[in-house]
Amino acid sequence: MPDAVSPAVGAGMVDPGARSERIWLDEQSWVDVTRGWLRGADELCEAMRSGLPWRQGTMWRYERQVAEPRLTAWVPRGAAVPFPALLDAYRALRRAYGVEFDGFGMSMYRNGSDSVGFHRDREMRWLDDTIIAILTLGAQRPFLVKSRHLPPGRRLLNDPQAPGGRDLSPAGGDLIVLGGRAQADWLHAVPRVPGHVGARISVQWRWTSRAGRPEQGPGYGAARHFSR
Repeated sequence: MPDAVSPAVGAGMVDPGARSERIWLDEQSWVDVTRGWLRGADELCEAMRSGLPWRQGTMWRYERQVAEPRLTAWVPRGAAVPFPALLDAYRALRRAYGVEFDGFGMSMYRNGSDSVGFHRDREMRWLDDTIIAILTLGAQRPFLVKSRHLPPGRRLLNDPQAPGGRDLSPAGGDLIVLGGRAQADWLHAVPRVPGHVGARISVQWRWTSRAGRPEQGPGYGAARHFSR
């Protein structure tokens, strides 16, 4: 685990004094949590809300197309990054973890009704050894992590009493990095919350070593069919 995820002096808004805590989910899966990693997170959130071509995707659910309850945007690796602070963040992560991440994936949760259910990032296909960095901007929301494996005596994967689950609850400027087998053996979600909640934007960078056997079957956004 890096002692601190920090850029060179004067390199934008990343706090060089922010410290990372590594939490081991199991023997091969971990998450690094760095509170207050990015300075000026609220200002960056407001700029990104109006400065990106956000789109609302659709998913096939319950035998019909439904609107995905969040907005997304994407900047490919090598393309111009419209916000210098994000480029500084990417460079800091690359130095800290020693890998080449893919492009900039962004999601906007406009209010408490926007969400994403428990899932793994199966679209990466090779999940035995991955690093996924998630920077939160804006409102604090729950960020739930739980094992995808059924505990003894349980039959439902969405059992709320499943052991080992936790809420990392990142606030604006916090950084979460999931690594090892976290995508192979663990699920994560941003659930709905009641009442008035401001917008939250997450910025994600992903890397896979392409080790092991690739995942088979559909990803989170693929069609799901249910018997009647």
